Amino acid sequence: MNSLSNDLKILFNRDLDAIVENLEAIPEAKLWESPEGVTNSCGILVQHLVGNLNHFIGHGIGDTGYMRDREKEFSNTGIPKEELIDRIHSLQDMLDTIFSAEEGRLDKDFSLNVPFGKTKRGALIHLYGHLNYHLGQLNYLRRIISKNR
Repeated sequence: MNSLSNDLKILFNRDLDAIVENLEAIPEAKLWESPEGVTNSCGILVQHLVGNLNHFIGHGIGDTGYMRDREKEFSNTGIPKEELIDRIHSLQDMLDTIFSAEEGRLDKDFSLNVPFGKTKRGALIHLYGHLNYHLGQLNYLRRIISKNR
């Protein structure tokens, strides 16, 4: 695997592991709550990341056939924490497969019409930033929720 593919694979997996660690630290009863002034709950943030990465990497690069329902990512609540964790693990498996298959092809055109890059490499770098942004939100929100038990 070329160094960029391998580096991205390591970074995506590291941060998806951190999402699981944050989920495990959130009480089930607080997973879908958000404090006053906060739009999204921890559960919503996780669903959004799973949908986003399955759509743009799974469908857009790996041609998995994933059909995204973005609206549902922000409205579907009540999913058990273990199911969200399972979705993260499935996402990691899919990403590992795609990163291995895409070795040496990151300069190829990205198949979806997006404002963040024409190449697969550009798309992956943007998507990693998006993942990291929401991981920070999740971590901060988890600490607020834990403080308000």
